Amino acid sequence: MNIRLSKERGSYPLHCRERLKRILSYAQELAGLGTFKGTLNVVVTTKATMQAMNWDFLRHEGATDVLTFDLREQDQQFEDDAAAEVYVCPEVAFEYSKKFGTTPSYELVLYMVHGMLHLAGEDDLDDEARKSMRTAEARVMGALGLRHNLEGFIL
Repeated sequence: MNIRLSKERGSYPLHCRERLKRILSYAQELAGLGTFKGTLNVVVTTKATMQAMNWDFLRHEGATDVLTFDLREQDQQFEDDAAAEVYVCPEVAFEYSKKFGTTPSYELVLYMVHGMLHLAGEDDLDDEARKSMRTAEARVMGALGLRHNLEGFIL
């Protein structure tokens, strides 16, 4: 799987992009996406954009941390063989890091992993599925943390 990392103009600066791409490459293996065909677009965006997308696509009010679009299900692909898109929001990562006692960079990587796990078939729509998702997140984030420094992407 090819991973393309991009940032919306006006969103938080993204540091150490090559290291983050290496982490995401390992995360896709851990998430079970090793045979994933096409490109995964990971887009760092603003809170305003996330709020608009959350309403437009899910009819949920307010900003969210991550939105995942599996374009394989729609049998359509966008430019450069994109098969999926994961949108993440650093502003929400800053807010949640205070709430959960983590760091903004850790939260941002977690959101990217969460999106990959959705692509691998995990869900979080009910309590049982949410428990499975949290277990998978902990497994992947734990393995990533053993091999990589998960800090320094957003400051």
